[in-house]
Amino acid sequence: MRGSIATKLITLTTAQPPAGPLRPGARHPPIALTHEQLAALAGTSRETCTRVLRDFADRHLIRLARGRVTVLDPARLRDEAG
Repeated sequence: MRGSIATKLITLTTAQPPAGPLRPGARHPPIALTHEQLAALAGTSRETCTRVLRDFADRHLIRLARGRVTVLDPARLRDEAG
């Protein structure tokens, strides 16, 4: 499931153009998506999705905020996708 979630995040990051100027130092816009929505896209449970996202956040691959996910390290996230 880690690979499916990483793949969806990479796909959503590259498919979503910035809505406006990014904050200084930001590489990618945040993805407006709940854990439940991402789980449905990746074909897994919300609980599994939350566990994987927390692991990615702990490893500084992504940043989590309420209803938003920001990819911080796309190259390492692609490695997780396989």
